[in-house]
Amino acid sequence: MGKTPCINSQWVIIADGTNIFDSEFRAGALELAHERGFHNIRLMHDESIMDKSFLSRKMFKTGCGGIICHPADLPALCVAAKANIPVILLGESAVSEWRKAAGGPVTVCSVDNEGIGQMAADYLYGQRRFKSFVYANYAPDAEWDWWTDRRFRSFTETLAEHGFQGEVPRIPATATTPDEDAARFVDALKDLPRPIAIFACNDRVAKDVVDFLELGAIRMPSEVAVLGVDDERDICETAAVSISSIKIEHRRLGRTAMTLMLHMLQGGEHRDKTILCPAVRVIERESTRRLAPTNPHVTAALDFIRAADTRKLSVESVAKACSTSHSYLSKNFKRETGLTVLDAIHDRIVKDTMRLLRETDISVSEIAEQMGFSAPSGLCALFKRKTGTAMKDFRRKHTL
Repeated sequence: MGKTPCINSQWVIIADGTNIFDSEFRAGALELAHERGFHNIRLMHDESIMDKSFLSRKMFKTGCGGIICHPADLPALCVAAKANIPVILLGESAVSEWRKAAGGPVTVCSVDNEGIGQMAADYLYGQRRFKSFVYANYAPDAEWDWWTDRRFRSFTETLAEHGFQGEVPRIPATATTPDEDAARFVDALKDLPRPIAIFACNDRVAKDVVDFLELGAIRMPSEVAVLGVDDERDICETAAVSISSIKIEHRRLGRTAMTLMLHMLQGGEHRDKTILCPAVRVIERESTRRLAPTNPHVTAALDFIRAADTRKLSVESVAKACSTSHSYLSKNFKRETGLTVLDAIHDRIVKDTMRLLRETDISVSEIAEQMGFSAPSGLCALFKRKTGTAMKDFRRKHTL
């Protein structure tokens, strides 16, 4: 009987990307490895180094290692297969080519892109109010077309199953410069019947779309609703209108992949299978939430709070802008939105503060002045109460 390999003498190389899939996946994989007492992990910052020369290094010549990564060099899989190196590939693009190059079983971990498109269609069509549907993605690029194509096809097919008979335009959000992209995107929407539901391929594209709609003075979500994917909270909650998003358990997929890798490193069989991480649920925020206030003064108040200079925001200024009394507005605003006018103002201030902390290096004192506070302590207290995090800690965490 063969001797069981000593797992702590082996290494696992993990892709070290910057998007939420890679970062959350990596966190889950590391978490599982450490729980099992395995700490020999190396992060590969540049997947282009996974070529024949990389795989020919001494640590791999004896098969003492495993790799979890996106495929960067198909011929390298042949080298890995010959050296009996366990490989887990991330993503389903060109699975047949991978298997052919490897000459044997290939384990694939990916998100369920078809399930994501289906969930988006189910959620948006289920609101029973949209007359048009749009899919927004990056400019066409062969490197990642496969996953966004699958989300788009599943989205349109599910809408058709629900009975929607119209065309679903596919509009790239990033093609040229931001100003040109914004003008082009808004122009593409002008002839579509409203309200419009836009499904963005991920949260980063959704953020661009929200910015475009803001520049075009298009009201969200009453005229246009936007849904993203990944639930990147730093992006979703600091957008001009907070973005609803489909949550995916990337971390759980990382744990599953590491479980399989440790099994193979200990002499277990190399499995030929594809493991899909399902979409979990829609995290609903302002961009799709159907407030639908029946009172025109409440609608006007929401629009004013979203667009006004924060230094001029107060319950009194909102009531004045809506041409109504403080007491009348407060009563109806609370009944229709579930918030007080002051709560809505505070939410706007905190959201703007989060954006400035994340995107600029101006001081807390300057931010407080921009938000209309006479002293930074007032803004700091509000921010901590609303987010549970101090402003300096939030900036430290979200600044590269």
